[in-house]
Amino acid sequence: MTTKCARLVLAATGLALALGSISACSDDSTASAPITNNPVTTTSLYSAAGSSTPASASASADPATEASAAPSGNTSKLPETEPNPSTKVPDNFPGPSGAPLDAKAKAYLGALKAQNVTFMGDSDNSVSLTMAKYVCGAKQKGTDPGMVKAFVTASVGPGTKTVEEANSKADKVIRAAEQYYC
Repeated sequence: MTTKCARLVLAATGLALALGSISACSDDSTASAPITNNPVTTTSLYSAAGSSTPASASASADPATEASAAPSGNTSKLPETEPNPSTKVPDNFPGPSGAPLDAKAKAYLGALKAQNVTFMGDSDNSVSLTMAKYVCGAKQKGTDPGMVKAFVTASVGPGTKTVEEANSKADKVIRAAEQYYC
């Protein structure tokens, strides 16, 4: 089954590349840049802010010489980049809040743990709880169950080895969310 899927994906990718190359060849537009007599000027990270050399002089200088001489002659100090310790996370920040879990969240997470269902990289249970909220919200809206399962399978899939295992874990997540969280 996996070999058939891999062959299908490979064939679809090849077809997409072939069609893309054909459509790229039929494009009759050309890119052009305006040609002017104005000299091109460049700036350097290491150039001084109050430089007394005019722009035309720096444009005509050899870039290799300028680049090798600039870092050694630079005496300016870069700005400090340490974070301000008094800065706090805003109340409406969408990340994990660190708030204690309510009873339904604990029951849901307990059911997932009892069934050995985990989400890859979900050390703070934020993905697990997001999936529970998604399942409950989708159920309230009357979303197609196949669509819900596809979304949950995609989120639990990276931690599984086979498609069947991902489908089984997705069913467990949906069932646990409906029983304990909704």
